[in-house]
Amino acid sequence: MDYFSILNLEREPFSNSPDPDFFYQSRQHLDCLQKIELALHLRRGLNVVLGEVGTGKTTLCRQLIRRFARRPEVETHLILDPSFRDGADFLATVVRLLTGKRLPAEASEWQAKEAIKQILFQKGVEQNRNVVLIIDEGQKIPPFCLELLREFLNYETNDRKLLQIVIFAQREFEETLRLHPNFGDRINLLHRLKPLDFGDTRRMIRFRLEKSSASQTPLDLFTLPALWAVHRASGGYPRKIINLCHQCILAMIIQNARRVTRATVRRCASRVVTAREAAGAGRRRAAAWGTAGAALAAAALWALSAEAPRSFLRERLKATDPQRAAVSRDLPLPPAEKALESKAAPPAQEEPPPSAAAEGGETVWPAAGPAEPGPPASSPIATAGASEALAGRENNLDPQRSGPPAILGEVRLRRGETLSGLIHRVYGNYSNRHFRAVILANPAIDDPDRIEAGRAIRLPAIAAAVNSLNKKAWWVKIGEKETIEEALAALRNLPESAPAARLIPRWDAVKGLRFLLVLRQVFSDPETARLQIALLPPPAADGAELIDSWQGALLFADPHPAER
Repeated sequence: MDYFSILNLEREPFSNSPDPDFFYQSRQHLDCLQKIELALHLRRGLNVVLGEVGTGKTTLCRQLIRRFARRPEVETHLILDPSFRDGADFLATVVRLLTGKRLPAEASEWQAKEAIKQILFQKGVEQNRNVVLIIDEGQKIPPFCLELLREFLNYETNDRKLLQIVIFAQREFEETLRLHPNFGDRINLLHRLKPLDFGDTRRMIRFRLEKSSASQTPLDLFTLPALWAVHRASGGYPRKIINLCHQCILAMIIQNARRVTRATVRRCASRVVTAREAAGAGRRRAAAWGTAGAALAAAALWALSAEAPRSFLRERLKATDPQRAAVSRDLPLPPAEKALESKAAPPAQEEPPPSAAAEGGETVWPAAGPAEPGPPASSPIATAGASEALAGRENNLDPQRSGPPAILGEVRLRRGETLSGLIHRVYGNYSNRHFRAVILANPAIDDPDRIEAGRAIRLPAIAAAVNSLNKKAWWVKIGEKETIEEALAALRNLPESAPAARLIPRWDAVKGLRFLLVLRQVFSDPETARLQIALLPPPAADGAELIDSWQGALLFADPHPAER
């Protein structure tokens, strides 16, 4: 059954993913956004948004990031899960967010705090940037993180905070605030989200149908009594509204009906409630049978992991062309042609002024020393003691030699595609940095949420911050194209039986700009990778080879999986 063609839709209208394209600006959500934007513009420090499960906190969080992505003077950073092991783990994450670099393993907690002070001073005072830290699932914040966040709020000048903090949390976070009054007293804005009223429920459903429609004619799939029944059954919680409407649409299609009626909503709502009750009973039964089930599963897995399947795969591998299993290594470039070089760390200095670190472009780590109290919060932040450069290597292009292009190419949006989806497919992930660069490269785009099909999108060449693994890894390359359009077309045309693949744009001084198609899975040993090559269906198997190194190349997408 073709779900979209039956209803004349381009995409799923009631998806439970926090897609910014489907953000419905209800009165209370719009009011919350405006209050947060004003507080961040005035640099007031700490802001907290509370709400029950399913009131739209995560969607509101994504929309806030998207709005500020259009402002070059605002720099946003997102922490999705604040369940940190200890204070050092949290500080290392903040440093990585602010600088894109790792905290040296030998750095103490005092050094990390001093480094964050220096970074915020450079960005907030010398560069006049508004740095915003957004934390989702705030009810998971451990007490030691609250104390560190409170210290961050002390980093300020005479007229503004250097770090703005926005926390989205469930209602139990109120108890945390009550138990930590020193932190709660710092709150500038405390906004509580409530369920939608009937008017907003009805408008949200119609907005989502209109947003996903393939025609200009509004879709009227719910009768007015059905809309009222949805509101009553869901209690006005956006997540429950979306899930219930999805079930109602499926029931309407199965019944071959033209519209969702009140009776359909009531039947679907009763099934949802019954399923939840059954799930609770099922969990209790599962606890009783858990031990026996685990033993049976372990025995089955042991039997299936015998040598026979691996022997079969090895025989398949022997029958294939050995060149397809050859390892493709990136040879180092000759010194005269080398376009990438490691940036040298600046020498240690005695008590460098804050401007010295900004001019050098490096983050300076304060040397270990006594934990003396820092300067007053209202004064400029100075770095005390000797310093050493941030550990880790960073590839920089030599400006005297021919370098990579500024633009990867142009791609025309297809029907049903979104700008955020295109960014994720080309760069490997969707971030504020990528969105802002694409918007700046396409000044003709008035509204990123409404881009017509066929519009040419220029994709800037954004160097990726590669997260190197601590162990050797192998990738399976299944194709290589000269243009971004050819590469995306090849991805779209892969057979359904082929494993998931992704795009890695890369540049080097020998081949220039190339677009590699590699499997998403990263392999820990070459034998497993070659076995995967042997099982690839055509045409993905034609010319497939291994890659075990990305050295000598400038990458525009990180080939390694994200760590957090």
